[in-house]
Amino acid sequence: MKDDAIRKADREILADLYLARQGYEFLEELIEKFGSRFGGTPEEHGAARFIAERFRSFGLDPVELEPFSCQGWTRKETKLEVISPVSREIPAIALPFCPPGEVEGELVYLGDGHPQAYEQNRDRIKGNIVMVTTATPRFYHRSMHRGEKLGRALELGAIGFIWMRGEPGGLPETGSGRFNRAVEVPAISVSYEHGHEMLRLAKRGPLRIKITSTNEVHPVESYNVVGELKGSRDDEIIIVGAHYDGHDISQSAADDGAGTAVLVEAARALSPHRHLLGRTVRFVAFAQEEMGLIGSEHHASRVDPKKVAFMLNLDGAGRGQNAVFTLQGWPEGIQAFKDYFKDMTEDDVAVGDSIGLYSDMYPFAIRGVPSAWLVSQAPQSPGAPRGYGHTFWDSLDKISARAIQADAARVARLLLRLSREEELPVRWKEPRKIKETLGEMGLLEVLRYELRPFPEALLRER
Repeated sequence: MKDDAIRKADREILADLYLARQGYEFLEELIEKFGSRFGGTPEEHGAARFIAERFRSFGLDPVELEPFSCQGWTRKETKLEVISPVSREIPAIALPFCPPGEVEGELVYLGDGHPQAYEQNRDRIKGNIVMVTTATPRFYHRSMHRGEKLGRALELGAIGFIWMRGEPGGLPETGSGRFNRAVEVPAISVSYEHGHEMLRLAKRGPLRIKITSTNEVHPVESYNVVGELKGSRDDEIIIVGAHYDGHDISQSAADDGAGTAVLVEAARALSPHRHLLGRTVRFVAFAQEEMGLIGSEHHASRVDPKKVAFMLNLDGAGRGQNAVFTLQGWPEGIQAFKDYFKDMTEDDVAVGDSIGLYSDMYPFAIRGVPSAWLVSQAPQSPGAPRGYGHTFWDSLDKISARAIQADAARVARLLLRLSREEELPVRWKEPRKIKETLGEMGLLEVLRYELRPFPEALLRER
């Protein structure tokens, strides 16, 4: 791509970002002022206004708070008790959307939750409480999200669910049990150590346990933050987003405070070069991702998918140097994006294609919008694929200024190129094509377990 204007902008963006600490300072201020930004709370609302003010300071126009209503959740008391063969209380936390209630039954441990374990224990599961680890199942062809592991247990009649951390460190791992709805049964989390404590007790005989929850599910209002850098074309836009909400037990620095910092820094760095833009670039800080991709679903439902040339999701950006760029059902674009990164002298960015169900690009991809996911982080343990994510220690000390600035530079420079292309190498697809791909990947079954089937209404739209 021989374009002197791009080359000049490249140099200025790189000089700005590689000498800057504004992204890290933004993240530090976001955390210090608004904590975890848990969905529907005053802290989330304050963070939305804070991000909007930052967008305005860069000259994005218009900048709007986009309101929507959804289900929220408030953490109250959760108790896990061993009833027999001994009496003992085990420390535990509730998973978001855990309802109030009390259940008692035998513990059924299914290890890493391989589907065969469910089948082999189906008679034991009914009427009892299932425990599985966060680990990726060994000898299975894909990873399994907690929503699928929970859904499989409920389909077989479990009356409770325990999400056990698959790696030592004393950390229970949180995460919503369902998407924008209450879980049907109490669903909680324990650390690796406390999970193994129960397994040791179970050697004495069947372990009977009781879960008591007083947590609350209730309606809330949240806000996406939307700002634009206008281009010279009005027929198509590019959307780039990150979710600014986090989980209530931590600072949520990596998931996804760092990605939000990358989003904000990319907007700041690109703003002086807005005169070069062809397509308008829309920056969206999504709310309520952690409770079920609710903010991105709301925004995706409000745009004409045929007018969105591309959607780039930054959930997981700004955590490290090993960037991975994953197209979401557009394998024909792999080589073109490799060429973009090579042109940017970023040819060490790994480019591939695989549809993800659990982050904010998904509501756009199923509407046929060409989408991708940029992630950069250190290698994770198979026992705890999220690393410190969704735990008490997803904290600012895990994040470096350099990682934020490096990804912001990648994003700003890529957006500039995509904006100026006459035609992009990936185009809108009919949603039925995406559904077919999901079926080929075996993911329609996963969506069924999670009570979020592919929206049939999309197949009727033209």
